[in-house]
Amino acid sequence: MTTEVLADELSASQAARACLAALRGLVGSPDGPIERHSVRVFLLAKELARRGPDAIDPEVLLCAAILHDAGLYPGAATKAAYVTDGRRVAERLLAAEGWPDERVRLSADAVEHHHQLVTQWHRGVEVELLRRADLIEVSHGLVRFGLERAWLAQLRRNVRPDGFVGEVARQLAVAARRRPATLWRIVRPPSGLGN
Repeated sequence: MTTEVLADELSASQAARACLAALRGLVGSPDGPIERHSVRVFLLAKELARRGPDAIDPEVLLCAAILHDAGLYPGAATKAAYVTDGRRVAERLLAAEGWPDERVRLSADAVEHHHQLVTQWHRGVEVELLRRADLIEVSHGLVRFGLERAWLAQLRRNVRPDGFVGEVARQLAVAARRRPATLWRIVRPPSGLGN
């Protein structure tokens, strides 16, 4: 990667463009910290997939990466955990795009379970890869799942992380005020939904 990677360049399919438009609508602008975070998470997951034995559905992974933090924003928020709200955004959008139920479920599972503390292979390769990619990203590379520090540093140069920590902190503070009982569900969603 030698040039900045933009979400628009990655979003070649109609479904990915719809997901990107939805995220931008919730956030209020393009190319913000959460959008760049989503791009980094997708590129991390794609690199993990490239190094692994399992085939992936790149469109499922991209749509999940774009929407995985959408539930943080008030326009998507209900009384549920933000990962569950994000799941609902993904389900609604991807079903409207005419995706088969299994692809919708896979992408929605990746959104809802991206903060799980245990592996999610049983839900699908894309679900576990998104979980790992997000963990690499939020740990600032302390957790790497075999990716080299130099590769991670190049990714951060190409898709800058400016403002990401502050944006997440602001949105989590809003969530803590509006729906405090749901914060623990980020790593353990309620049983029955998406399980």
